[in-house]
Amino acid sequence: MEKASKIVGGAIIGMDSENVTVNGRRYVLHPPTIHQIASAAYYLSGIGDGKTVKEVLSAVNEASNATRALSCLIAGDVSLYEELSQATLDEVLDALEVAYSLMSAKNFTRLSALARSVANLTAKQKP
Repeated sequence: MEKASKIVGGAIIGMDSENVTVNGRRYVLHPPTIHQIASAAYYLSGIGDGKTVKEVLSAVNEASNATRALSCLIAGDVSLYEELSQATLDEVLDALEVAYSLMSAKNFTRLSALARSVANLTAKQKP
């Protein structure tokens, strides 16, 4: 009960956010909304398998997609893409890991399963 009240209290007063530094600039990450999650999931369609969040995210098809996803999680859209694209892939992946840590593990697992399902449903070009 004490842990639950701490979580709720922290959310009410804004203590449930995390700070990340990407390309020398600090950004505040709040627990993502459904819109932010859906926007990020659009760009993370190449999500892979792994034991940690960072391993899963590092399998994203392109670094630019990871950067767009991070922008969605910070700003709700891709408006920060140009700014964030100057960072290293490790910085972007670390920030994505922090952003997804603000969601419960159960929700992240469900999100990654849904992203894989959507990727499998889309038509794939023949080589």
